[in-house]
Amino acid sequence: MNTNPRDPYTPFALAACEKALLTLLTKIGAWGNQLVLIGGMTPRYLIGEPPPEIREHVGTTDLDVVVGVTLATEEGEIYRKLQQHLKDAGFAPAESFRWERRVDGVHVLLEFFCPVGDGEPGKLLRNPGGTGSQISAIRTRGAELAGQDYVIVPLRGELLDHGGFQEKVDLRVANFLPFIVLKAFAMNDRDKAKDSYDLVWTLTAYGDGPRSVADTAARSPAINHPEIPHAMRCLREHYQSTKHRGPSQYALFELTQENEDERERLRRFAYGSVQEFLARWKELGLPE
Repeated sequence: MNTNPRDPYTPFALAACEKALLTLLTKIGAWGNQLVLIGGMTPRYLIGEPPPEIREHVGTTDLDVVVGVTLATEEGEIYRKLQQHLKDAGFAPAESFRWERRVDGVHVLLEFFCPVGDGEPGKLLRNPGGTGSQISAIRTRGAELAGQDYVIVPLRGELLDHGGFQEKVDLRVANFLPFIVLKAFAMNDRDKAKDSYDLVWTLTAYGDGPRSVADTAARSPAINHPEIPHAMRCLREHYQSTKHRGPSQYALFELTQENEDERERLRRFAYGSVQEFLARWKELGLPE
């Protein structure tokens, strides 16, 4: 049976992830200043209310965060505390760099990422600080940009395990430049249709569209980071034409029924959106 990659991304799953995120941030206290949200929920918080002609972002089924604390041995106690906070928030260690908990019947995953450092991209950094903890993070190109350029978003909602008690916390969210860089590398490293959807939705839902995103990214304090030209090359490679990976993945995610005319329209839309962003990027003389 064929399934659409959009199917798991339901309002129910999104609500479960938001409850889990709010509960986690409430439990970890000062650790909230060391974690930055990246990945699939980021567009929702960067954009807020999209223009009326654009459907609301589908959200996510997992929580991706960059660990913002350095990984020196003397900080081992910090990681032991983080592990305890995760358990206090109802999360249990899963395989690899993931923690998990069930929320209203939804399996919510929490995934940790960190800068590459002296390791290899895609490899795990296990047990930072040498503490014997179960904290691991996957070394990710450009992850450090999230700590250099983020926005603080107030998050309010219902806490888990507190009988419907409402809470408000501040959430650090990767800003446009690190989000685009990380999405570009993700598309280069895996075949996941939602990566292209997240990118194209963000480019078209913000301000006056893709040119506005380039203008905002140009003001990033991380604009001269050496990974940025590599990320722009990834975007150019995967959006060379309507038949390349980026537009094809976007159409796969957004297509609700087999219709070749609609598939081609979606491909053209994704291709045009990214090309408009790249054209403005070039006009501004930004690193490429």
